[in-house]
Amino acid sequence: MKLADKVELRVLGLARILCLVALVCIVLAMIVVVVSLLTPGHATANANLSVTANEVLSSIPGLESENDAIPDDASPSISVPRAAGLAVPKALLEMLRGDDANQASLDAWLGSVPFADRQQFLNELSDVVTEADRHAATWEWDDREHYIAAAMNQYAQVKIKRITSTQQAIEAANARSNQFRASLGTLLGLASVLTLLLLLSSIERNTRRFHATNEARPESKT
Repeated sequence: MKLADKVELRVLGLARILCLVALVCIVLAMIVVVVSLLTPGHATANANLSVTANEVLSSIPGLESENDAIPDDASPSISVPRAAGLAVPKALLEMLRGDDANQASLDAWLGSVPFADRQQFLNELSDVVTEADRHAATWEWDDREHYIAAAMNQYAQVKIKRITSTQQAIEAANARSNQFRASLGTLLGLASVLTLLLLLSSIERNTRRFHATNEARPESKT
């Protein structure tokens, strides 16, 4: 076998080893990516968006003098078209009846709530109205409507903040999954190229050895 052929075989052998090492690393990286794709987003998807009346009322000052200092929510003067097609509970309906300010506030709040969560929003808001009315009645408030309005505003802030943070977490998880999928596609492409290179190098190596063996046979006979 010529010296040049030996050198080429050595180079092919070294390239084959490097390709094997790179292929093993890529396969390990692919396993990590697949595991990561299977794990993100489960806790986010199962996030509890419910807000109870007790949770809302406990965050409002407990004295009438303190609640008198709560400013009214300045919402745009609009109708409530975003509640169309939804079942408005009785307690909330009675509170809204003839109250343009609360109707406008409700419509503005619903604008920040996805349609799929609006019915739950109305149901929980009605529970808050009922509990706030009962709570204010035990204190014999003169301005019971002001306390109820403050409770409604507090509920809306807590609920919308919770929905927004959950949506942001879901979007971040989806973006992360998309990045992992793109990385997985890239790794698959690299693995395919390396596999092809290994196959070609093996064919080339076996072909050279076959020719070298055939060339050496006549010399040994003579």
